[in-house]
Order: sequence, then C-alpha cells, then structure tokens
Amino acid sequence: MLLTVAPSPVDEVLAHPVLGQPHVDVPIALTAGACAIAVLALSLVVPGRRAGEAGPERAESSWAGCLSRAQGVMRVLAVVLLLTVITAGRFGADDELENLAPALAVAVAPPLLVLVALVVGPVWRWLDPWDAVARVVGGVGPDDRPRAVWPAVVLAVPLLWYVSAYFDALSPRAVGLVLALYTIVTVGGCIAFGRARWLASAEPIGITLTWIALLPRRRLADWTPPGGAEALLGVVAGGVLFGLVRRAEVWTELTAGPMFAVYSTVGLVVTCAVFAGFLVLMGLVANLVGARPGVARAAVPAVAGIVVAVALARDRLFIAAQLLPGLLGDPFGFGWDLLGPAMDGLDTEPLSPRNLIVLQLAIVVLTHLVAAVVAVVRIPDRIRRLPVSIVLMYLVAASVVVIAIH
Repeated sequence: MLLTVAPSPVDEVLAHPVLGQPHVDVPIALTAGACAIAVLALSLVVPGRRAGEAGPERAESSWAGCLSRAQGVMRVLAVVLLLTVITAGRFGADDELENLAPALAVAVAPPLLVLVALVVGPVWRWLDPWDAVARVVGGVGPDDRPRAVWPAVVLAVPLLWYVSAYFDALSPRAVGLVLALYTIVTVGGCIAFGRARWLASAEPIGITLTWIALLPRRRLADWTPPGGAEALLGVVAGGVLFGLVRRAEVWTELTAGPMFAVYSTVGLVVTCAVFAGFLVLMGLVANLVGARPGVARAAVPAVAGIVVAVALARDRLFIAAQLLPGLLGDPFGFGWDLLGPAMDGLDTEPLSPRNLIVLQLAIVVLTHLVAAVVAVVRIPDRIRRLPVSIVLMYLVAASVVVIAIH
C-alpha cells in the first residue's frame, strides 16, 4: 500500500522516488499573495502592441505536412524507443529501479519534452511516435484544422489519473500497459477518423506540446485557440497539481484507509473540473470584452511551468535522470550492464530541500510572468486584460500553495 511506512527514508526514496522528502517551511499566504500581485502588476503595465499576422501553427505540429529526412530518422528512433519501453515494461524486470519504462516514461520524458518545447520549440514534430506509425499504417483522412479539442479534454483525464492518482504509477507492468493502450487508441483513432484530425483534436500530449512550442517561436501572442483549449489546459494544470496534493500529508491523513483509491479518483476529477471550469468561465468573460484568446494564451506557458515544477518534487526527476543512463544500457533489467550500473553514484538528494522548493517556485513564477506579457500584449485596454490577469493570479497562487504544502 502507498501509505505503508518504509523502514528507512533512503530506501523509500530509492524504491519510490516520489516519496520521502523532508519538510521545508514556507510562508504560504505571503508567498502566494506576493506572486499573484507580481503577475497582476506585470499584466497591467505591459504596453499593448498592434496584432501581427497569425503564426502558422499547423506547420509546427507533428501531424502537418511532410517530414524532412532528419525528422523521419528521429521519428524512427522514437518509435523504436517507444516499443522498447512498452516491451521492457511488460516483459522486463518487475522492479522500477531495474526497468527503463518507469524512469523514462513517467519521470523524465514528460517534463523534459515540455521544457524543450518551452525553450526551443516544436520538439514533438521531430519525435511524435504515434504520428509516425499512423503515417505508415494509413491514417490519412481529412487534413482540415479541427475547430475544437474537446475529445482531448476527455482523454486527458484518464491519463492524468494514472500519473497523479494511481497509487502504483511507477510499476513497470502498469507503465507498459498504459503506453500500449494509449498507442492502440491513438493509432486506431488516426485510422478511423483521419490522422491529422485525430491528433489535432483528441491527442492531449501532442496538442499541449504543440501549443507550448509556439512560445519560443514568438507565435503564441497571435495564436487563435480552438474550442475547448481553456478546458484542456485547466484539466492538465489541475490534474498535475493534484499529484502533489495526493502525496501531501494533509491528504494522506484525511484519506488513509481502504477507500484511498476512491478518494484519489474523486479528488482528481473534482480538481480537474474546478480548474477547467474556472478557465472556461474566465474565457467566456474575456470573450464578452473582446479578449478571449488571452486566457488560453496565458495558460499555455503557465501550465508548462507547472508541469516542470511538479516533476521536480521530491527529486523525482533528478533521481530518475541519474538512473537513466544505466537503464538505457539494460532496459529490461537482464543484467547487461552496457553503460554501467544504474545505481552507481546515485545521489538521492542532489539539491537540498530548501533549494529544491526555491527552484520549483522560481520556475512557476517565471513562466507565469512570461505568460502575463505574452497574453496581454495584444490587448491594449487594461480593463479588458483583467480576466486574463485573474486567471494567472489563480494559477500562480494555486501552484505556490500546492508546492508549499507538499
């Protein structure tokens, strides 16, 4: 059971790197309030500018147009890696410290992809393994741009449930099964409904990464979000933050017992609904004053920062990254030792608890400040910016509170 107390904090961290971190006292109300005020102030003082031409978003997506030869080679490698992770998870060693699947698919890949997209650009166009497979097996269909991403909102919830609410998300067997099912659903959707249409409207990972990649290309400020964009971003933000809440003492003390899984599921659904509902509501308000795109534009870098900051919690990302080279040399846990033992030189606390939480808060605040600039730069009237500012204040305050109590 998740709530079982391990005999040693070090053993617990090694066995399950999302647990076992010392507490750091943070003035929660003061910190959250200061961050919210900073975001509000910046969003109101940024001078507005004339709208530019809408950036060619579809050219940055994984499903659009033809691929270059270099992109094709990277896609092949990505497909091979995906199949390796699925096979390792299902048939390799049933120990998360000896199997590639948990460290790569759960701990390292999601935040790393988000970080690269946030800083560099359309990394997913080079790596999308599901689009690569769909291009080969015949998922052609219409290439028109979808008007909404509501199917992706629905599919994001079970994915977030696994990552944030499932008690054994690092089990190699579970990781392999989830990746296999997600691959079947995604490729099957491409075949049934058309590759571009399915990936652009129903595949939450690729959609979110595509939106994030607009920021470093300076195209986010002129991006026109599809219907449901606010809901998808709200679901991702709420689901990811709930992963921290579920591991906080205040949650485990209230929900300990045989109903823990039920409480976690209900908590995840409610949190996703609250965040998504709030963003959708503020999007409607912004639409009434002629500033609707700003809410989704603001949420994109904010959500990216939340994902990266949460991945750093309890040194999970750092620990998994240290294990990764050894696991790549022995992905199935068969004792090959091609790149050295995974556990050699493992530092279970590369950053002190205080430095870690400072880094998490810095990432959250920085991305929200960037969001405040990008989202309002095309809204010259400061009164019309208020719905966007309120969204950012809400997201940054919620993130700071969750990180602090965790």
